[in-house]
Amino acid sequence: MLYLYTMELRRKAADALKKWKQRKNHRPLIIEGLRQVGKSYVALSFAKANYDDVVFFDFRHDKSLEDIFQNPGENGKMSVETIIRNAKVHFPSHSFTPGHTCLIFDEVGDCPLARESFKLFAVSSDYDVIATGSLLGIAGVNEKSRKDTPVGYEEYLEMTALDFEEFLWANQVSDEAIEQLKKSVQDFSEISPTYHHVFSSYLLRYLVVGGMPQAVLAYLDSDNILAARDVLIALRKGYEDDFGKRVDAQGNTILDPTLLIRTLRAYRSIPDQLAKENKKFKYSAIEGGGRGSEFSDALMWLEKAGIITRAYNLRAIEKPLSGNAISDQFKVYPSDIGLLTAAYPISFSEEILKGDMGAYKGAVYEALAAETLFKAGESLYYYSDTKRHLENDFLLEGVEGIDIVESKATNGKMASAKALATGNSPYSIHRVYKLARGNFSIGDYYYSLPQYAFLFLLEQKKKEAEANLKLPPLPKI
Repeated sequence: MLYLYTMELRRKAADALKKWKQRKNHRPLIIEGLRQVGKSYVALSFAKANYDDVVFFDFRHDKSLEDIFQNPGENGKMSVETIIRNAKVHFPSHSFTPGHTCLIFDEVGDCPLARESFKLFAVSSDYDVIATGSLLGIAGVNEKSRKDTPVGYEEYLEMTALDFEEFLWANQVSDEAIEQLKKSVQDFSEISPTYHHVFSSYLLRYLVVGGMPQAVLAYLDSDNILAARDVLIALRKGYEDDFGKRVDAQGNTILDPTLLIRTLRAYRSIPDQLAKENKKFKYSAIEGGGRGSEFSDALMWLEKAGIITRAYNLRAIEKPLSGNAISDQFKVYPSDIGLLTAAYPISFSEEILKGDMGAYKGAVYEALAAETLFKAGESLYYYSDTKRHLENDFLLEGVEGIDIVESKATNGKMASAKALATGNSPYSIHRVYKLARGNFSIGDYYYSLPQYAFLFLLEQKKKEAEANLKLPPLPKI
């Protein structure tokens, strides 16, 4: 671990864990996400607060724990009872009291047999199981053993780095101030100049620090942006050390040298590609003559690890957006804005804090919108029609229709969005949102809101969608 937690960060994942525990007949839960986003910490903190006994299985650093799942009972079959009996040998100080003990399987991808046991724990209600996994999409069981993955016997919680609201919580911004911001989002009324200035200032810091817990804590403990940057650089290096690794069905780590090199090159090309504001990710920008057949596996590795997210171009702005996505035309964004900013020269971080970002500002604000969508659980789509000279940053599919989202570093024009929204197109656009640096306002064809309010807009839309799913009871017949 790069940095020790010196304060408890308030995380939305903890609320999701509470809902999971309260649900009847809940199954073993896997918390997935990028390494170092706080999965183990949140799981352990939640378990200690809600169970009398917590047993932590550290599969990454203690390979002997695999024995627990390899010694069946007298009938030659594994059961919850035999697993608990074997576990007591490794954890003699724990009570393992049914109904009061939580088992935490940390980095369960390193012990495929432990994950296979979920089908046993799903049937038994004696013990709750919370697992964490950083590379499950690429480092779990291999293809030949995929049948052993307990499909239907596990639940999932995708965890990301801190979003902007969690960053505000970490900076002890009051709930009252955040509620005022949410109210402005709801009715698109101007927020007070004082609040606007403070939220804008926090956003500039968030652009540099990002949401990786270790970076946030380093910044808070020292009140020094450089401390956060040092952590981010170390995290980037740590991720690179994982590139090309896979784990076989026995939990053995395998390194693919070719995949390592290609993943490294693809990853390091992302900041430059974003700075050039290309209309799509270019394999040739990784290296001269680069092709998708060479680097598609590398991008998949990065995506499955949670390091990047992709936005897909659309052939048409029509529902469902997923059905109109062009699979080989996409942009690539880091899953956390701080990891991107740390890849640029330190002078750029200084410019950000001053509010003057120079040549990189377009790339950073576009990446900020992308990571906000990703952390809100949204799929990412954009629209680029070179023949008609149309270019839109992001498209959202909502209950009332399709929305255009334009991210602007300055209060620039939006010719493409205007053309699509004012009827001069074959597509029906519900609303255009402009993310800018100014206060809330309503234009002739768009709604303008500060960049710091985008996350809260997405959360409001999600609540509206969920409300529409609550149907009244049907009459009895």
